[in-house]
Amino acid sequence: MGISVPESSIEPRRSEASTPLTTESDNTWLAVDVGNSRIKVGLFNTSDFSRATLEPNESDSGCEDIDGLPRCVEFRSVPLKTPVPWNDLGDEHAKGAQPNGIIVGSNQRGVDQVVSDWPDWLQKPAVIRNSESFPIGVDVDEPRRVGLDRLLNAVAADSVRSPAEEAIIVDCGTATTIDLVSSSGSFCGGAILPGFTLCARALNQYTEVLPLISMNELFDLPPSEDCHPALGTNTQAAIMSGVFWGQIGAVRELINRLTHHQESSGNKELAPKILLTGGGARLLVPYFANAVHCPYLPLQGLVLAAANAPRP
Repeated sequence: MGISVPESSIEPRRSEASTPLTTESDNTWLAVDVGNSRIKVGLFNTSDFSRATLEPNESDSGCEDIDGLPRCVEFRSVPLKTPVPWNDLGDEHAKGAQPNGIIVGSNQRGVDQVVSDWPDWLQKPAVIRNSESFPIGVDVDEPRRVGLDRLLNAVAADSVRSPAEEAIIVDCGTATTIDLVSSSGSFCGGAILPGFTLCARALNQYTEVLPLISMNELFDLPPSEDCHPALGTNTQAAIMSGVFWGQIGAVRELINRLTHHQESSGNKELAPKILLTGGGARLLVPYFANAVHCPYLPLQGLVLAAANAPRP
């Protein structure tokens, strides 16, 4: 799977070639995703998860548990170039077991920096540089050019969808991606558009008079149906309305079009499973009643890809 340490291949999730991992150390994973603006780090356990029902449960750590995905024990997100709080990540149930470290990222310089700063008291991490052996089919024009984060989302989504369902994944970060996983378990592509912050910055940077609105105003409000009025009565409020409702509208339209695309292709058995992830996902939750909020989806896909690798 393009993992540099240790060298091994990954078989599909349902393959009999995969050997279940059984020791406490093998079941504990320290997963790192280095993005363009933030570093996300999570400690996960794979000893007690099963095929999904997509019913979230609140764990003792404050993380949401979703059946079918690795259990989140601890999670931290820090700005890029900020030291990772390694000492804050620990599993009292692991009894001193060394977690398996694994790193992925769209920001390769950032990945290299995290590897360089990796604590001596943790075992050396594996680094994913490509997706050649991810346990997911890739049905697009140029499979090797698909972002690793999008494919890891698809790996996780494939684990929680029903066999006859498609899954649509909305990942709302610096960019927002809306991607489709088919009922046969393949990543089929999707759409990429600017996220909330990128839209606001573009309006400010490419005009002479429009101000830069504070994203704190957007993200600090409790999510609800009426917290962002569509009618802006001043420039600041009008930009806020455009950025917020423009994102909601674009995501809703793309979900509808991807759903209709699958229906026109002959799959009309079940509505697709909608999964929301990324830093801006909580703002979308009130407007997509049938969606499931999966805050750690790329990291859980990363753990699934690694945990299903056969032993070297």
